[in-house]
Amino acid sequence: MRIFLPIIFSIFVLFFYTLPDVNADSEFFVSNTKGSYNLGCELDNSCFEPYITNILVGDTVIWTNNDDAIHVVVSGAPNSESFKDFEDGELFDSGFLKSNETFSHKFLEEGIFGYFCTLHPWMNGFVTVGDVEFIEPSMDADFETLPIVLDTDFKIEDFASGLFVPVNMEFVGEDLLVLEKNSGTVRHIKNNVLLDSPVLDVEVSNYGEHGLLGITSVENNVFLFFTEAYHDGGRALENRIYQYSWDGTNLVNPILLKTIPGFEREYVGGEMVSDLSGNVFAVTGENYKIGLLQNTPQNESYRHFSSVASTEEKNKRTISHSFEHLLSCSKVSFQQYTTNPFGWQSEQPDLSENPPETNLFNILGNLNSCLRQFYYENFSDGHWEDTSAIIQIQPEGEYAAIGIRNSFGLAVDPQTGFMWDTENGPDVFDEINLIDEKFNSGWAKIQGPSNGKSLPVIPEYSEYIYSEPEFSWEIPIGVTAIEFPNSNDFEKYGNFLFVADTNKGIIYKFKLDETRTKFIFESPHLQDLVLNMLPDSSGNEPMDEIIFAKNLGLISDMKFGPDGALYVISLMEGKIYKISS
Repeated sequence: MRIFLPIIFSIFVLFFYTLPDVNADSEFFVSNTKGSYNLGCELDNSCFEPYITNILVGDTVIWTNNDDAIHVVVSGAPNSESFKDFEDGELFDSGFLKSNETFSHKFLEEGIFGYFCTLHPWMNGFVTVGDVEFIEPSMDADFETLPIVLDTDFKIEDFASGLFVPVNMEFVGEDLLVLEKNSGTVRHIKNNVLLDSPVLDVEVSNYGEHGLLGITSVENNVFLFFTEAYHDGGRALENRIYQYSWDGTNLVNPILLKTIPGFEREYVGGEMVSDLSGNVFAVTGENYKIGLLQNTPQNESYRHFSSVASTEEKNKRTISHSFEHLLSCSKVSFQQYTTNPFGWQSEQPDLSENPPETNLFNILGNLNSCLRQFYYENFSDGHWEDTSAIIQIQPEGEYAAIGIRNSFGLAVDPQTGFMWDTENGPDVFDEINLIDEKFNSGWAKIQGPSNGKSLPVIPEYSEYIYSEPEFSWEIPIGVTAIEFPNSNDFEKYGNFLFVADTNKGIIYKFKLDETRTKFIFESPHLQDLVLNMLPDSSGNEPMDEIIFAKNLGLISDMKFGPDGALYVISLMEGKIYKISS
């Protein structure tokens, strides 16, 4: 018997160590997709990737925020009626996750665990732990809600539809001109009817934030800001501003006023405005450049990859990156386009079916733009001109402002003539700013309230003075259009400023003080001029006081028309809403 004891013990040990390891302690990774703060990803369950994560008891799931907006990962369902026959299971809450931040949770129970984002409740996913059968719960929550104006004295109605990525618009007399970003076409709405034929079609690079972007007018002179190319979707030659004449039917007699070397496809700006004297201005973004115009000394300047302008070496662009891009740029210079006409995909498509460029002049022009980009990015010595600025275009003048990260909104007060802008933050703080003469908005050293921070002295721009934002959102909302009500129809809002966003489709109303330079709030939590995060990750402080309308989709622009109504572009829906009394 003693002889068999070691054998039995050995068999027992071998059997024990060959049992399945149910506490594998492995790590699994989930990320939310870029742009998931907009409705749409819930249609194909792509808000979180993967949508379903299969793990064992003891494994850990790590979520990464791969978006430009703040997100939250919370166990459970968006509301009690969202999922039928579903139990919450283990509880976890990431708190606010900024861009590239992570949250992890180790699962110690077998079961099916759902989670969602409290800020964007259409975003949801599941973790299955152990040997369980997953049956997807039915979703009852309807996140598509009708547009509504909270002031019952006003109504909202569809005005125009069937537009292709409408991004901006301008009234020229009774005519409404609408820009379609990716196709480079200017559409004409006359007598409340969208005409079939465009009044202008320009060739634009349309990848990312490139395209036909900005419009303003002075009498019958119309000014356009766009990323010019030889073909729609082609290699970006540069951003250019033209002046056209409006003859009531077409935009004619183009005159090139300004070239802006915004080769990068993000943080381009492009919004335009004209002041009470007929001067024309355009705003540009930082375009992945951190230098003198971004309040950074020359010896600390750099180019970067990330949305938050990180100084980490892994996020800095070097001359070797530029060489790699130069080779890629040279390749696509012999093709008609570099992306498809929609311009939203994150990767270049297969170029094998891309028609070759047969015009020698166009090939040489593309190659020239590649070389100019290489020189501009690597030999500007930290002074990347015409970035992060409000530029006086006509007549040509000095910068009206510097230190702007990115902006989609400019407006001029019809009573005072003061200029205002909206500014997009990275993962914290969107802003509304009053543009004083030679204004410094603070980027990249300050975004949102300064909280005691100061700017380094940049001798070349020492006359540009920083002042605090007139209002900030601690959680960015994708702030865009900004407009002053200026009609009898909106007489009750004559002392207000309207601002729109993309994340929630909201039009905000801000009451001006008697000087029309500051805002007045009744709510104590708004009187610090910041809509703050709540500590429990449920979102913002209450903001009912400042909401005029909501559920309008991704608002890219709004304008008051000659009839006194407010017209609002909903970009992803391809339509314009009309708000009137």
